[in-house]
Amino acid sequence: MTVRQDDELLTTKLDKWHVFVISSAIGMIATSTYLTNHYFDFYFSGNLGGGSLCDINSFFSCDTSTSSPLSNIAGAPISIVGIFLGIVLLIGSLFPNREFERSHYFILLINALGCLFLFCYSLFILGGLCPFCTIYYLFSGLAFYAFYKKSTFGKPNFIILVVYAFILLSAGGLAKYFFDKDASKLDQLASSLLEQYNKLPNLGLPELESPHRIASSFQNFADAPIQISVFSDFQCPSCKMLSEMLHPLSRQFKDKINIQYYFYPLDFNCNPEMKQQLHPYACQAAYIAHCSGEKFSEVHDQIFSDQAQLSNDYLEDLSKKYNVEECVKSPQTKESVVKLIEQGRTFNVKSTPTMLVNGVKIEGALPINQFKIILNYLVEKNGKK
Repeated sequence: MTVRQDDELLTTKLDKWHVFVISSAIGMIATSTYLTNHYFDFYFSGNLGGGSLCDINSFFSCDTSTSSPLSNIAGAPISIVGIFLGIVLLIGSLFPNREFERSHYFILLINALGCLFLFCYSLFILGGLCPFCTIYYLFSGLAFYAFYKKSTFGKPNFIILVVYAFILLSAGGLAKYFFDKDASKLDQLASSLLEQYNKLPNLGLPELESPHRIASSFQNFADAPIQISVFSDFQCPSCKMLSEMLHPLSRQFKDKINIQYYFYPLDFNCNPEMKQQLHPYACQAAYIAHCSGEKFSEVHDQIFSDQAQLSNDYLEDLSKKYNVEECVKSPQTKESVVKLIEQGRTFNVKSTPTMLVNGVKIEGALPINQFKIILNYLVEKNGKK
């Protein structure tokens, strides 16, 4: 750490470093406020439109991070910490005090380590990044760098840290209260969600039925009370999240649900709609899954389970394991996969996952409680309970 002999405060004069801290604090507050609102919207707004400001594509998506176990502590979103830290940093910058500045330096150090951990967790475990989380990391990193360059690292004030901890716990408890309060309003959520679902156009079924099913309660796909067509990419983190939800939903709605899978790799090697390659292993993974035939569901689950390990060597070993090496190399395999990809053109599929739930297009992976609301409604609507 930088130790300055004169123990000068960073915030005593309005220079570029002081401005960096003030600007960073405002940025931290703004991004954390958005993330907190997104957290509650994700679970309780029932937005079926897809394409929020925080969901740019399959890699840069807030939904994947929001649904992860580290997005909250006992139901309180961790973005509350960012709001609080931004506020105390802003106040400390406007009203200089040596004890506050040393304490803020210490807190920023802890925050920087936490941001580094969350960044690595998102990138290597979740397989994607939350855009606004990343912006927060940059703002808080900039503030920490300003302290590193121009302030003195010393022993923080214990009383200040205790008071901050108490305020932060109180704020977290308040957020948890509102989360639980919203969770008790599922009936109201259901009404809003179903009203929105019924207003969306029914686009019908894909012209070409997929040979690949994740659930098959009825031989004729259109006979099931619940008919879900999934356009998905094996390298897409949100697609993995959706795939993990479909199994418990298939069990809950056993004998009432058909789910068919359509490949939609964000990879120009097989997807004619792609102008650039976002997921370099997605087409190869699709070929292997397509060639697996009756073992499609097993291969589908394994690829998503091992998503972080996808590589040329992994896919080569997988094709050997299921004895599909020759099938994967066949031009006919690529033609078949492309035909399934092209089914998305009719429905203007641009991102993954995209679903057709009884003909209604839904972009992104819904929280499972919202998914259940729609599926229960479809079972009741079709008169088959």
